[in-house]
Amino acid sequence: MGWKNLLIETPAWMMSRFYPPRFDPHRATPRSILVLRPNDFGELLTTTPLFESLRKRFPNTRLVAGVGSWGRPILENNPFVDEIVEIDAPWNNKLVEDRSHRNVLRFLWNSPQVAALRKRGGFDVGIDVLGSYMGAILMMRAGVRYRIGVRGYRGGYSGCQEYIEFARRQCGRAALAQGELLGATALPEARPQLFLTDDERALAAKIWSADAASGRRTVRVLVGVGAGVPTKAWDAREAGMALARVARTLEQSGDACDILIVGSEADRTRAAEAIAAAGAGVPIRSVAGDVSMRTVFALAEGASVVLSNSSMLMHVAAAFHRPTVAVIGGSVTRPEVHDAIWGYPPPYRSVAPVQYIPGEHAKNWPERERVVQALLDLVEVQRAHLHAAA
Repeated sequence: MGWKNLLIETPAWMMSRFYPPRFDPHRATPRSILVLRPNDFGELLTTTPLFESLRKRFPNTRLVAGVGSWGRPILENNPFVDEIVEIDAPWNNKLVEDRSHRNVLRFLWNSPQVAALRKRGGFDVGIDVLGSYMGAILMMRAGVRYRIGVRGYRGGYSGCQEYIEFARRQCGRAALAQGELLGATALPEARPQLFLTDDERALAAKIWSADAASGRRTVRVLVGVGAGVPTKAWDAREAGMALARVARTLEQSGDACDILIVGSEADRTRAAEAIAAAGAGVPIRSVAGDVSMRTVFALAEGASVVLSNSSMLMHVAAAFHRPTVAVIGGSVTRPEVHDAIWGYPPPYRSVAPVQYIPGEHAKNWPERERVVQALLDLVEVQRAHLHAAA
């Protein structure tokens, strides 16, 4: 362990001397388990299978999800989560602007959210899915009697009773490995889980059918032009021109096409750029910033194919097994590592530049035609699948 890692680990180790384990989940059934994941949308989405594995292992245990307030929609209607507790922690997310050490300490010792956790009287088990010294200290502050973390990422493991070793593996599988430490053996697929209501599905169907052509098969293309990290977002104009090419090809083959751009309010400008680049006559529209996150989930379920950057939409599409093309480039310089951690089995497909130019993030993107071909290939795969099912 290097001196920097040792310096980071020391506070968690020292504090843990005052918080010894006071529960053994291997000898008794926990009354409550706190799962900490106050991180970005995609990270929380990859964690969702853990709740099912814990429910199957402990049917009568209260499962509490500690997430950022921004992540609440992801867990709504989840049958495996008993309670959502908002923890707007200032670390390892892009939603809290001040992530300084000073603000971390302020949050851990003075946050009303942490104070509310402490008033609950503790939790028998806590899982810091990310694995950090901040998470370990938060669990101790919250009165967690048996703590599980990660060794080799952001520290904190010395403040835990058990931990997994950090490895470059699919994030959902890593979370399930923490469940295995508690004896979970009935493991779901390492794929995000989202649970929609009938009303949400009905609203999405109405949005999709707004411009649907009659008498022809309509290929629904759901598009995300934004990304949490701007350098991971493909140029919106390139995306627009690629979508125009896809639409023309589908029209020539006799299919109708409905292209819908989704995203946050911050993505509206990028969506407008993509629509302008696509040109007149292309069936493309945007609801970016106009519909809720839950509606976006339902729109993804109803899509024929999804085009996304390395962003939340990529994980949402995976939850519904939607054929997905992820455009990888910019500051993501190792696509094989990206897919090992964040990718999924087919019908997911990533398209990255053939060759990277060091230091040139703006130039490190795949050629437009390669993205177009990947989308058309997935449309053909889905067409064949539907034909076989019929």
